Amino acid sequence: MELNERLAQAVRSEFPKKNILVLGDLMVDKYTLGKVNRISPEAPIQILEYGESKLTGGGASNVTANLTALGATVDLAGTAARDEYGLWLRSAMRAAGVGTDCILEEAGRPTTLKERFATKSQQLLRVDREQSGDIKEETRNAILQYLREKLDAMDAVLLSDYRKGILSSPDFVKNIISLCREHRTPVTIDSKSPSISAFAGATFVKPNNLELEQAVNMKITDDESLDRAGKLYLETCGAQYLIVTRGAKGISVFSHDHPRQDFSSRALQVYDVTGAGDTVISTITLGIVSGLSIREATVLGNLAASVVVSKTGTATVSGEELLTRIRES
Repeated sequence: MELNERLAQAVRSEFPKKNILVLGDLMVDKYTLGKVNRISPEAPIQILEYGESKLTGGGASNVTANLTALGATVDLAGTAARDEYGLWLRSAMRAAGVGTDCILEEAGRPTTLKERFATKSQQLLRVDREQSGDIKEETRNAILQYLREKLDAMDAVLLSDYRKGILSSPDFVKNIISLCREHRTPVTIDSKSPSISAFAGATFVKPNNLELEQAVNMKITDDESLDRAGKLYLETCGAQYLIVTRGAKGISVFSHDHPRQDFSSRALQVYDVTGAGDTVISTITLGIVSGLSIREATVLGNLAASVVVSKTGTATVSGEELLTRIRES
């Protein structure tokens, strides 16, 4: 069967059958938009004339949005307070058909909020409200119990670690992977953590180029240094594959038994790369559990990224959009 036909069949026929559990740092992105026409008389700063505000899910919440846009059924695990933004997040996820039983509340831990003040073409200021220390042991135990109850119904578990406290404990990550292996459930990881040895047994780990450099303390300047960094990361982390998103340079895949595979960027036009990594890991995860090889799934993830970077802000790719992109490629 021709490659494009295999990719299209996976998106059309297999993605809607899949159940994915997303576990990680839940965030809310708030955009306050308006116009700037003058400078403040009080200080040399621009005055933003308010136009509108809007909320979207960020972090693991955006991964969830990508998976549901591609047709999968998703359960979401993490923490959010019972504050204005945590209640909005639960409501928005439920409206999208996402399971929210494991969105847990911790006393003193607010819902992570990233508020951006911007004009149509320029971001002026970002204000973060977060508590990024480790979650409590009882919260970790509750999540592990939830996993024990749900894993038999899951096709994959996707860990989305933005270093906001949910997955900060290497032992917790090891316990999650161990549970998944007991149930023969694939685990895919997008993590900013330097504690990469905790990822042993994962199906794949997906850092970006900068995160790869930071994890192995090595500057990547050419193909040779990329090879050294990738091989060191893969040997240290113990995952089956390492997938590195490299922006305009595309995606590189490392495995233990084969040379590095490079996939050039398929973007036709780039407006905004925000959230593209979430799109890539969501698509590749679904591809693998739908029977695609790592190469085929990465080709598909690359095509999905080429769609999302043509949009502005935190965006997703629908199954229909991805099918169109496959036909055009």
